[in-house]
Amino acid sequence: MLINYVLGGSLGGLVAFMFAIPAILLEITESGKVKNVPLLVDVKTIFGLKIRHKQEVFFIGLLLHLIFGFLFGFVYVLFVEQGWLFITHAPYTIFSLIVFAFLSWVVVGVIIYPLLGLGMFGLKEGPRVWLETLTSHFILAFFLWLLVQYFQPFFFNPPLY
Repeated sequence: MLINYVLGGSLGGLVAFMFAIPAILLEITESGKVKNVPLLVDVKTIFGLKIRHKQEVFFIGLLLHLIFGFLFGFVYVLFVEQGWLFITHAPYTIFSLIVFAFLSWVVVGVIIYPLLGLGMFGLKEGPRVWLETLTSHFILAFFLWLLVQYFQPFFFNPPLY
């Protein structure tokens, strides 16, 4: 159902926004003087275009962060609905989300970042971008799992005995 995809994407975007709040507040309070905001990739070049203004670097990094969060939730639901959880075969469990987070990090690092002109795993933007991206994916997985536990009806959680 379409509503499952929209809900998954929305929850992913919401989680991405929630843990971007410290970076947003830091950017606001420091008036753009922060050199490297936490958990957001500083996108200094995209599609071969150099970005010179600090505010643009921040907003493009934030936009990418939110888009990746939405896509994380959306694509996870796609995998669940299509039965593509080939490693765990257990939808909406913490383990399946962590495995999905790792695999999505690999896809982002090997395919998406190079397409955006950021290099393999975003290394053109900084030496620790790969770690920031990996951390972001694992945080997304954990909090998405927590939200699923909240939204999931009680009859989806059979007793474990």
